[in-house]
Amino acid sequence: MCVTVEACARHFANDRCARRIERATEWQRRLCPNQGMRLLHAGCPTLTSTPASSMNLPTLFTRSRRVLPATVIAALLAACADRPMPTSAVPELPAPRLDLSAPATDLFISEYIEGSSNNKALEIYNGTGAAINLSSGQYKVLMYSNGAATANLTINLTGTVPAGGVFVLAHGSANAQILAKANLTNSAGWYNGNDAVALVKGSAALDVIGQIGNNPGTEWGSGLTSTADNTLRRKSSICTGDTNGSDAFNPATEWDGFATDNIDGLGAHTATCGTVTLAPTVTSTTPAAGAGNVAVTSDIAVAFNTPVTVSGTWYTISCTNSGTHAATVTGGTTNSAFTLNPTTDFTAGESCTVTIVAAQVVDAANPSVPMTANHVLNFSTLGGSTCSSGFTPTYAIQGSGATAAITGTVTTQGVVVGDFEGAQPALRGFYIQDQTGDGNAATSDGLFVFNNTSNSVSLGDVVRVTGTAGEFQEQTQISNVTAITVCSSGATITPTDVTLPVASSTYLERFEGMLVRLPQSLYVTEHYQLGRFGQVVMSVNARQMQPTNVVAPGAAAAALQAQNNLARIIVDDATNDQNPDPIIFGRGGNPLSASNTLRGGDVATGIVGIMTYTWSGNEASGNAYRVRPIGAMGGGAPNFVATNARPTTPTSVGGTLRVSSFNVLNYFNSFSGCTYGVGGGSTDCRGADSQTEFNRQVPKTVAALMGLNADVLGIVEIENDGYGTSSAIAHLVSQLNAQAGPNTYAFINADAATGQTNALGTDAIKVALIYKPARVTPVGNTAALNSVAFVNGGDGAPRNRPALAQAFQQADGARFIAVVNHFKSKGSACNAGDAGDGQGNCNAVRVAAATQLRNWLTTNPTGTGDPDVLILGDLNAYAKEDPIMVLRNAGFIDLLESRIGPNAYSYVFDGQWGYLDHAMASSSIASQITGVTTWHINADEPSILDYNTDYKSAGQIVSLTDNSAFRTSDHDPVLIGLTLTSPVVNDPSLTVTPPASWTAGVSSSIGVKFSSTKGAPYTVRINWGDNTAVTQFISTVAPASPLQRPHVYAAAGQYTVTVSVTDRSGASTTQTLTITVQ
Repeated sequence: MCVTVEACARHFANDRCARRIERATEWQRRLCPNQGMRLLHAGCPTLTSTPASSMNLPTLFTRSRRVLPATVIAALLAACADRPMPTSAVPELPAPRLDLSAPATDLFISEYIEGSSNNKALEIYNGTGAAINLSSGQYKVLMYSNGAATANLTINLTGTVPAGGVFVLAHGSANAQILAKANLTNSAGWYNGNDAVALVKGSAALDVIGQIGNNPGTEWGSGLTSTADNTLRRKSSICTGDTNGSDAFNPATEWDGFATDNIDGLGAHTATCGTVTLAPTVTSTTPAAGAGNVAVTSDIAVAFNTPVTVSGTWYTISCTNSGTHAATVTGGTTNSAFTLNPTTDFTAGESCTVTIVAAQVVDAANPSVPMTANHVLNFSTLGGSTCSSGFTPTYAIQGSGATAAITGTVTTQGVVVGDFEGAQPALRGFYIQDQTGDGNAATSDGLFVFNNTSNSVSLGDVVRVTGTAGEFQEQTQISNVTAITVCSSGATITPTDVTLPVASSTYLERFEGMLVRLPQSLYVTEHYQLGRFGQVVMSVNARQMQPTNVVAPGAAAAALQAQNNLARIIVDDATNDQNPDPIIFGRGGNPLSASNTLRGGDVATGIVGIMTYTWSGNEASGNAYRVRPIGAMGGGAPNFVATNARPTTPTSVGGTLRVSSFNVLNYFNSFSGCTYGVGGGSTDCRGADSQTEFNRQVPKTVAALMGLNADVLGIVEIENDGYGTSSAIAHLVSQLNAQAGPNTYAFINADAATGQTNALGTDAIKVALIYKPARVTPVGNTAALNSVAFVNGGDGAPRNRPALAQAFQQADGARFIAVVNHFKSKGSACNAGDAGDGQGNCNAVRVAAATQLRNWLTTNPTGTGDPDVLILGDLNAYAKEDPIMVLRNAGFIDLLESRIGPNAYSYVFDGQWGYLDHAMASSSIASQITGVTTWHINADEPSILDYNTDYKSAGQIVSLTDNSAFRTSDHDPVLIGLTLTSPVVNDPSLTVTPPASWTAGVSSSIGVKFSSTKGAPYTVRINWGDNTAVTQFISTVAPASPLQRPHVYAAAGQYTVTVSVTDRSGASTTQTLTITVQ
């Protein structure tokens, strides 16, 4: 039998059926008169006069084939029970379906993008008619890889989705157009076309794309309506998600398909869902139903599911002792939340009843819809013995100074705003804040209660505490607690906004122990301690620059450092644990991993937490003001948004030749028995501690060097163990050739080329040069600057590593000289210490090294006479520091500053960014440089993501490291593009080679080599520049090797030597060089 509810209602319009329909459940009352509603009975036989009450229970469907609750259907049938159904009243129905677009009851996925590269996004639609808080609703997205039955990635959603609005979740490396519409990004392990995706609320699935536990191969569906390389947009008629993740999935049923990377509809969605006005109901109250220990001064908060209009006596308050209470109402007459402030206080230890009168509360948008029943709230007030007596307020204990104003035994009271209870590494206590505060901005309203391993309170509890007030590690706290009484629950505190920069280093004391909010967009400026202590440092406006990278050392640097100090704050996790697992702070509110990093410059906004003054589990972390969001009222893991995407390749530098410099952070293939150079004394090995760690270091280092694809590589911090087949440099080059092909790379053997053992010094590490023989050829002398004046830098022991210079020539004859360096670091002591001007330890040593390098380069150490020089390497000096100025004043151009700008960086120290890794060019090569970049694969990444296994759990050894180039080292590599100018061919040609050194009073020689297409004889003239006789000779052949011509300089100094050669035709070539005589 088939019937229509409309027919039922019309036929019995004046009888009990219609009245029952009018009074039935909300669904009954709304659906019964709706045109097009169909009530279906299986089989649909010929109509009879069978009473409705004896019918089998039918199935009622919405347009999306969702089954309405059986209770709803039963209520509809019951409305027409006990009356026969005349055939004349019941027309035949054409199809067994319910023609109704019901409103969405929860969120569902409205757009799915699986585009090129990382162009992936999900749009989530809210068609419920009310805003939805994603955090409090515990909404999340789960992704199931390759047919897995358990999720490989969970993304917790945060924020609010407005009624009729959407929320866009995007891959952190999606294109700019997608990211511009994203509310949340995450870069960890996203779906491909064969991976299922689920939108979940708590543990209940709201919508599933694909089939969980099934791998379709490449995609579900076909053509444009498939899950691979397409955009899917939910049909406008779909009003609820697919909650069954185990059934077969065909996208064409509910989705429209669009081409790859189509985002035309992203950011908005239209659904033709009907609107059902639900009866107003009370969704929450404070106090909660059945609450005890409610403070006698409490207000009563009432929240509804929808905006309502109240009138007349819409509430009553009655208590067993204090009787009936009138109240002042906050919220007006139309609102979704009201506060009742009783005009008189309750009395201690009584029971109270609050009644919301249904007849006086109607839907604001549809006043014909009232509440269906009164809402009754019962609670009891706190007994008079404990919480109704006087206490010392928290702000009185805190006072306005740096230490507690009141010490000794106290009783205080406040709302629990931060719960960090439990055994170590928990903080072992909780923070309370006075409910109203004293209104004095100079005094804190909160403090810490230390209760050891006890678990006594919850967020929102109003507690009374008796104990000893004082200071512990410079934070005001209550210790030796003798009593904790929960006076009431459900209280809230509005966080106090704290903005950066602050006025002084002590300014944050006024917020110690309080619930605070950091309303600004703050930038990750330091994450060095993220793996050790679970903390990051955030700064306002941008990440912070190292002062001496942008201003001169001294007063200007000190002023900028002072500004930086006031414009940063530590954000810490909830514990004092060392080496936490998991590491909570990663992108998108998800834990850190190799695939979900947290990069310098990433942003979080509106962080809510407790302002603590503590260390983070060890004195190495230092006592400091820290905002702890996890465990705080209204807090939680911050949503770090990816604003600094990982660069998978370096920025293009153009040109026909690529030159790079890279500090590889102690590339050692020895794990024991290391020495200071070949045959030197023993020293600790650096870098990887074991073969296991080395096996993790090698692929990362190779990935970085291969990504640079440089023709000449200046290497810094490689093991100083010679150049044999087992040496570190030989191993590194062999690993590169294993990737690039045999003999693609070679290295300069400085010892063999110079005839010295340990030409590059006797430190544990050295510099090196690697090159591609097919692209360039080493020419001239391999030169090492290893003089005592350079290496010691005026100090009492070796400090700088010797520099290595080599000229390289292209096939067309074009040349340049690469000089790779590693000056003394700032971290360890020298005889010349820290001058306090911002340049750190050993600045004088670095200045001496820069001076010696400048002078050495004027002596033509490679013997090529080529003026095109690139100074490369880790100079351990920032852009405005003295050593750099020595070289700039000598005419060398700082390429990072001139080509990238003042915000260039390659390194971060103490949360301040700058560059120690330099590329400085002689003026003659500047016009041949096509581009300069620093490849930000290291400095931006947390150090815990490196290859080391120390201080990592078994799971973290896997999850925190991969074989990518990211976090290979702590320095970013520098990359330079060159298009060298082909040389002018002189005829006759002339090459002059000076000796490595020249001593006054001692005979030394220069080499002269020449040739000409015109032939001999050749006349050679040498003017020694010291007013002595000119040397002149005639040669009848072009020498195969340089002819040596001796000379004795009488005194030390610099001399300009001029050499000319004239061939048989009279054509001549002249070359000048400067000789330094010591």
